[in-house]
Amino acid sequence: MTVHNYMMREAANDSCIKNTTYQPHLVLKNFRENNGIFFTELAKIAINRESRKKKLGEITAQTFNMFCSRVNSNLLVFFGALEVSQIKSKEILDFIEFLGHKSIKAVTIKQYLGLLKRILSIAVLEGFLDGLPVFPKVKSKSIPRASLSIGEYLRVLRSAKTMSNIELSSDRITHRNTANSLYVKDGPIPHEIQSLIGFMTNTFLRPVDIKLIKHKHVQVIENKTSYLKINLPETKSHVGQIVSLRAAVRIYKRLKALSIESGYGNPEDYVFLPHISNRETAIQAISHLFGRILRAENLEVNGDGQKRSLYSLRHTAITFRLIYGQGIDLLTLARNARTSVEMIEKFYSSNLQAEMNVDILQSKRTKQRITS
Repeated sequence: MTVHNYMMREAANDSCIKNTTYQPHLVLKNFRENNGIFFTELAKIAINRESRKKKLGEITAQTFNMFCSRVNSNLLVFFGALEVSQIKSKEILDFIEFLGHKSIKAVTIKQYLGLLKRILSIAVLEGFLDGLPVFPKVKSKSIPRASLSIGEYLRVLRSAKTMSNIELSSDRITHRNTANSLYVKDGPIPHEIQSLIGFMTNTFLRPVDIKLIKHKHVQVIENKTSYLKINLPETKSHVGQIVSLRAAVRIYKRLKALSIESGYGNPEDYVFLPHISNRETAIQAISHLFGRILRAENLEVNGDGQKRSLYSLRHTAITFRLIYGQGIDLLTLARNARTSVEMIEKFYSSNLQAEMNVDILQSKRTKQRITS
């Protein structure tokens, strides 16, 4: 397929390519004369592919918007006027220096390089490049995830309960503070948000899982040990079964009972905010409501200056298991949280302080007698 045909198909995505100084008609003219492809056109192809993924539900609108934002904000500004064949290791090193001058952190620079590699890989697949240039390595410090301490977690739960009892007079309930039957501005927070906080902290789920989880994905197991067996569709390239902690059983039963009272609770109904059919809207509402709770408790930022979000509940779940889970091994925890041991070690173990496991550190092996 020619670049011209790609451009025709890309018309709907032109809004993603903006705020640049290059001239598209000159780019096409040079392409025809030199039989090369400019990074600008390659970026359009990449955006088209990401747009299709979004339409198919493979990525979220937020992920797509972030892709477009990073392409526009720095990649096109720096590489837009270059043919892809001109992008060598030196140009990539210059790009790293360009980002560094803008005070962009090493971890974000690595993400930009990953995005650049993805886009250039398309050029290789389409025959515009024989191979990828060598990408320099960028060292970045692993920053612990923004979780909650046990005291902070209890404060969040108490605040959620208090804010669910807020009463608004009828004259204060308007379209300005109401969306999808939720008082999202300053009104009461739905009781199920308190349940959601406990549910996430006892199941290791990601926000994207919370958005997609239906009752059919949850099985209550009550034998010698009670737990939820959760089989979710693939999210973030992770598959596998999740086993919850015991407390999640009680929380889920309460949630389902409330759903049934409201006319939901069927296998195909969503567990959280089932009345909102647009799940992107649902997770945005949940994130906003949780943000209100964090602001009420002055917990929006942790001691390292990291912003907390709904994702912090997953980080809290993993950190709590590392601190309070007796004898748990990283492989078991990683598999159940649908992540890797490497991620646990890089981003969660560093949250731990020596005193947290002082009993384990000072424990001794029991001497065993050898008998014949």
